[in-house]
Amino acid sequence: MKGVHFKNLKIMTEEKLQAKCYQWAVNNYPCLRFGCLFHVPNGGTRVKREAVVFKAIGVVAGVPDLILIHQNKTYGIELKTKTGKVSDKQIKVHEAWKKQGIDTYIVRSFEEFRELIQKIIK
Repeated sequence: MKGVHFKNLKIMTEEKLQAKCYQWAVNNYPCLRFGCLFHVPNGGTRVKREAVVFKAIGVVAGVPDLILIHQNKTYGIELKTKTGKVSDKQIKVHEAWKKQGIDTYIVRSFEEFRELIQKIIK
């Protein structure tokens, strides 16, 4: 998993934060490498045709950035910068997941992510 590096980390985007968090997690917890921590590509901008196809095959706006499965439990982790806003769709998905017993977290820094993973993995 080593290899992807962002040159200008002074400007922390959600993508840079997510890459840093993901790479740290899978490098430090090998049990997460094989499908137990993953991203569902459900955001971004697409041409209309692609958006229609993705919606038809099950892409859902608001799904958390990272999904963690550990010891028969699922967690949703939404990564935001310090000033990033959680969308209405994200709030609705998080509420629906919580009703199903799935813990969801909004994480705004690498340190916060590291502490969360360490707490979950123990």
